Amino acid sequence: MTPENWRITGDMALAVVCLIGALLLFIGAADLPPPRFEPLGSAAMPRILGSGLALCALIIAAKALLSLRHRPAEAPAMEKPASDTRRSRSVLTFVSLVLYVAALDLLRMPFWIASSAFLGAIGLILTGLNLRAGLFYALLGAGLGAVLAWVFQNFLYIAIG
Repeated sequence: MTPENWRITGDMALAVVCLIGALLLFIGAADLPPPRFEPLGSAAMPRILGSGLALCALIIAAKALLSLRHRPAEAPAMEKPASDTRRSRSVLTFVSLVLYVAALDLLRMPFWIASSAFLGAIGLILTGLNLRAGLFYALLGAGLGAVLAWVFQNFLYIAIG
């Protein structure tokens, strides 16, 4: 199996897993009690997450199926292996994600601060320690974190951070 076939198979498997996760969210939301006081009810968040997950799964599946149609007739026999930089960036991105979740869950850090630090770290990792990009991503994270915290608190009645 060529590396391109492995990528397409992996994308399709990911799409199926995401669709199963979305289905489980919808099933779980159906069992929640109807709203009493809040306008959207307790099932709003699982339904929003399930819809987003299903949408992402459909995009991934569509891209994989389109790449099946438009791939070249002959793939090169020898693919260049992934560089050490790519692997180290992947590991650093995963470590940043774990630290982000730990900061939110264990340290109870405010959401906008943790999001700012996380996106700043991701910006530095992905751009090869470009400080300007890191600052831009940190400011973007602070803004997005503040807006998301406001939306969660005012519309979904969920206090995060």
